[in-house]
Amino acid sequence: MNAGDLIEHYDIIRDLRAEGYGRVRIAAALKQRGIHVAPHLIQTVIYQMEREDRIPVKVERGPLDAVAEDEPIEEWLSRRAAVSRRKIAKHAKSARTITLPPEPIAIAVMGDPHMDNDGCDYTALLDDVALFRDTPGVLVSCVGDVHDNWIGRLARCYANSSATASEGWRASRWLLQDAGLQFLAIVGGNHDAWAHGPGIDPLKWLSDECGVTAYDADELRLTLAWKDRPDLEPLVWILRHDFPGRSLYHPTHGVHREAIFDGKAHLLTAGHIHQWGTLVTEQRHGRVTHAVRVRGYKRADAYARQRGFYEQRHGRTCLVVIDPLAEEPGRLQTWWDLPAGCAHLTRLRASRAV
Repeated sequence: MNAGDLIEHYDIIRDLRAEGYGRVRIAAALKQRGIHVAPHLIQTVIYQMEREDRIPVKVERGPLDAVAEDEPIEEWLSRRAAVSRRKIAKHAKSARTITLPPEPIAIAVMGDPHMDNDGCDYTALLDDVALFRDTPGVLVSCVGDVHDNWIGRLARCYANSSATASEGWRASRWLLQDAGLQFLAIVGGNHDAWAHGPGIDPLKWLSDECGVTAYDADELRLTLAWKDRPDLEPLVWILRHDFPGRSLYHPTHGVHREAIFDGKAHLLTAGHIHQWGTLVTEQRHGRVTHAVRVRGYKRADAYARQRGFYEQRHGRTCLVVIDPLAEEPGRLQTWWDLPAGCAHLTRLRASRAV
């Protein structure tokens, strides 16, 4: 028997309760009438009766206060259209045209610097900075992770570092502004993104402050045009911290995959996985594409060793020498030997100046 089965006996139970009977005495009284029920079921019925007997508080509802009518849907749509236009215009800033003089130049594609990491190869970084600064025609770019930027639960990582968070930002400003380099483009990395919030991107603010020509948190699609030379084909360059796709056999797999499917880019550059390589080929669509992944400056990588990733020694930065007057496939040349690449650029510029 359950509590529902006792409905027909409610009147008896109610009368017994009125006489002061508790659940045990009520169960005994019902048993004398041939009704066998456990005391705990009697208690359940008593609770139900108490709820039914409870007098509810009388609540009187007054008239509704005067409220503004809903915004007319036409006005709402117009307002949303304005928001959408601003959003789309902001998104389109990742694709832009940069005009350069029609002469040989080089773009140094710097791998992840991790400026405040104890494993950063500062000797190599300072040597490269001096080389790029002192070689005419070298523009600089970076594929993200400018510094470690440990925040939130990862801030504890600074306990194992000899650098502080503020020193990381100081080092980043030095690289972007005070090192004497001409920064053409920067994209954010996963470490940089950790500092993002609604409307907050510290690396964007720093890039703007330091006069970086082009910045985006995720991807830049730059068209390099040649001043007063519409007869020269522009160069399309895509920068990301990483491209989707991995292969055991080549570190540029994701970058080259994008080159195949994009169909417009000549140069695609990435970093992130601390490995390096390049893949140059002529695609079915006829373009010669250069897929480049740079290793970066982090040489002592405890995370990589812990996870069993093999560590590489070369490929921290790639120098892409561009001769807009040359024919394919010689228009772009990638140099991993940075001093040799800069020397080649110097000779090339001298020959074009004659």
